[in-house]
Amino acid sequence: MKLKGYFLSGTAIALSFLLATSLVPAGAAAKPAAKLLKLLWSDEFAGKKGALPNSKNWGYDIGNSYGWGNSELEYYTQKPANISLDGKGKLLITADRISDTSGLQVGTVPGTEQILNMCPECLFTSAKIKTAKKLSFQYGRMEIRMKNPAGIGTWPAFWMLGVDLLAGNPWPECGEIDIMEARGFMGEAAFGTIHGPNYSGGRGFGSTYNNGAQLSDAFHTYAIEWKKNQIDFYVDDSMYFSVTPKDIAPGRWVFNQEFFLILNLAMGGEFAGELDPALMQSQMSIDYIRFYSINGIGKVKKH
Repeated sequence: MKLKGYFLSGTAIALSFLLATSLVPAGAAAKPAAKLLKLLWSDEFAGKKGALPNSKNWGYDIGNSYGWGNSELEYYTQKPANISLDGKGKLLITADRISDTSGLQVGTVPGTEQILNMCPECLFTSAKIKTAKKLSFQYGRMEIRMKNPAGIGTWPAFWMLGVDLLAGNPWPECGEIDIMEARGFMGEAAFGTIHGPNYSGGRGFGSTYNNGAQLSDAFHTYAIEWKKNQIDFYVDDSMYFSVTPKDIAPGRWVFNQEFFLILNLAMGGEFAGELDPALMQSQMSIDYIRFYSINGIGKVKKH
């Protein structure tokens, strides 16, 4: 079932149902509009096992700052143990436990003690990459093929922020598009959401896709098709949510500008909830990320 409406991170998931019907005259067939996709950019994550992702595409957020405002419990690094190619065309982001619930160090990985001194609440190391100041995108189809991590408390995310954030326009004024988020304790569900002025955080406007099976069991494709004044959300080419300016009124629509990409595996936090104390490691596997124009509309910019 598709759920649509405002949802609260870590509490209520959806507050209203969208029931849609389409009336087609007898004997007539509904014909979808023609859609011509042209690949403008991709990262296929080809390279040697253990290599970091392409630095022409990706930079890093390092650290925690207590969950970047979401009370997350990971410390992001640039270490191959947390983010690297597998040598078979996949990017792996791995969260490794470094502390138990009592704050005692787990394992003997060099640098762990230093991380815990800086971030005593951190329970895992993980990774977060972004195309900020390297690549930006506007309109078109953005998609990722990935296998979600398993484990209660995991929070994988593939999302975008408006480039004017880099010029000082604060969140949520800059806009945020969450192409895919998931919560480990709801392993069958994928969330698509937008955040902007007066509809941010727990009031982000979004919908939930129920896969009917654990998303960590297989690879799935998560995408948006984005044009002026409209964003459509897909899982495995099934559209489950569409949003336009009228849906978020009186909030302002801030999505007719360039955005950059972010990909990360958070652990715990306000959206994902409590972590399984027995969970020692979790991993997300990314096959590719691809960006297309749609009927000639869409652009990628190198910075």
